[in-house]
Amino acid sequence: MKTERLLLRWFAPGDEAHVLAQLQEDSWKLNINDPGVRELEAARFWMQEKLLKPYWGAGLGLWLVARSSDGVAVGMCGLLQRDYLPVPDIGYAFLPSFWGQGYAREAAQACRDYGREVLGEPRLMATTATFNEASGRVLEAIGMQHVDTRQFEGVEGLSKVYATGPALEPRSEEQQISDLLQRFFRVFNNQDGRLPALAALPYMLLPQALICRADDGGLQQMTLQQFVEPRYELLMGGRLQQFDESITEQRLDRQGRVAQAWLRYRKAGVLDGQAFEAFGQKTVQLVKTGRRWQIAAVAWEDLC
Repeated sequence: MKTERLLLRWFAPGDEAHVLAQLQEDSWKLNINDPGVRELEAARFWMQEKLLKPYWGAGLGLWLVARSSDGVAVGMCGLLQRDYLPVPDIGYAFLPSFWGQGYAREAAQACRDYGREVLGEPRLMATTATFNEASGRVLEAIGMQHVDTRQFEGVEGLSKVYATGPALEPRSEEQQISDLLQRFFRVFNNQDGRLPALAALPYMLLPQALICRADDGGLQQMTLQQFVEPRYELLMGGRLQQFDESITEQRLDRQGRVAQAWLRYRKAGVLDGQAFEAFGQKTVQLVKTGRRWQIAAVAWEDLC
């Protein structure tokens, strides 16, 4: 994601020095915990386990926050799903040398909007230590309200709980599914300089989702990662521009916590400098996991 001054992206190999610097700050140890990371190899392992794995497994996690002007990493911010909270929560930590410049508020607000608009989560939460008044001010600045103070299992000391957005309004299962399908198609859009929200796909799909494309050469079967990575290169690397894909026709059949959608779609853009328009058909199988629907399988065929 981009904000006025910041770029938020997944952590990647090569970011270990920044991770090590954050984990050794007294503010991290006081407000979060002390993971005992003291050297670069330990930071690399911590980053792999705590940051990189959740991206593909849950579609959530802390992202590196860098200044757009010079690429300097200033902290981390993102959305997490804690066992003790019913909805995702906003988490962040910034190097003390960058405090007081509004970066935490700017990044947290971007994550709040991402949760609402891309992930379809109208209600988000956050927690802070009771003595961390600065973080409380950041959360209130982005529209969150203090709703409770409680003791969570496995968390040292009391925590202040914040929430934003309305209590979840009842919607039919069919409405929830249709909303997910619309958001699924929108993540590929890169029109007018928009960054495609491909990072949301592991949140929308089950980790073991079956993804298949049918064409004249047969059936191409992909894992989630094999599906996402080449599309990232196309959409972010400059070859595919002004791309948009949308549903033109939808038929939905739901039985309990299992559903099947039959879709027709239109897609258009500029590939390698040539404008194109194409149509196709797609079938999507969905299951309700806990409180929300996720995609279990996708198969599609371009028709022209």
